[in-house]
This record gives sequence, structure tokens and C-alpha cells, in this order.
Amino acid sequence: MLLKGTRLGDVEIADEKVITFPNGILGFEEMKRFVLLTPNPSVPFHWLQSVESPPLAFVAINPLVFHPEYKMSIPEAQLRVVQDDTDTEIAVLVIVTIPKDPEKMTANMAGPLLINARNRIGVQAVLGDETYSTHHLIIKELQESGKDAQYPVKDGLEQIATHY
Repeated sequence: MLLKGTRLGDVEIADEKVITFPNGILGFEEMKRFVLLTPNPSVPFHWLQSVESPPLAFVAINPLVFHPEYKMSIPEAQLRVVQDDTDTEIAVLVIVTIPKDPEKMTANMAGPLLINARNRIGVQAVLGDETYSTHHLIIKELQESGKDAQYPVKDGLEQIATHY
């Protein structure tokens, strides 16, 4: 299928790459089908692109890139949406907000995206505790941990900003 007018131009997507979010994404519950695009595999950012409305796309990142201690307690009902009878690994991503000052870029650590790689079903979980914020500063944490040289987050920001 051809996604027209995406932030990355026209993109050809195989049907089996589509991820279905039965409940949508918070605030966009009517959008159920997305695809994960990785324009440059050497940077940690991805685009979660709506198939139904190509102008709708979210920047996403694996939270372990900047917060290796990230642990979640997922409510059972939300976890059942993506689990199946196999031992399939569940990928975890968080949605990123990039303001005009990229140093203040944040990640929604309280609402992670869980994606079953085998059946291509996803859910945005809502964590029930206050351990994590919806506005977790990414750059600050990388700098404080000394990991900012290890992960090309700033390079990736420049590439994402050209499409944002």
C-alpha cells in the first residue's frame, strides 16, 4: 500500500507491516492502524505513522535508550490486548514531544506503547502509578548519565526536525 503525503514523502508499505491499535492512541482513538517507519536506523527515533490519516504521525523512541532502568507495571486488561499464546516479545516505545527548543524534548513515560511483533497488535498502556511522567526530559537524562555520546539522539533530532 502507498501512504501519500506522509512527513517522509510517499512511502510504500507492505500490508503485513501495519500495526493495529484496537483502542487507538490516547486522543486519537478513531485511528487504529499505524506503521512504524525508521528513516535512519543509526538514530534511535522512529515515526509511528497513521495509515488512515497520513498527516498524523508521532515520533517514538525505545525508552531504554535514555532510561535503561525503565520498568513498568502494566494493568492486566491492557496487557491482554497485545499478548497471545506464544512467547512473543513485546516491543516498548514512548511518544516523544519535540518543542522549539529540542533540549526540552520530552517522552511520555506514563503512557508507553506496547507492540506484539508477531501479531502486529499494539496498545497504549496507561500506567497506574506516579513513578513516571508524561513529560520526561530525554536530553537531560542522557547528559547526566554520560550516555549522550553513545546514542546519536541529537543527530537524530536534526533528521526528525526536517520532517516535523
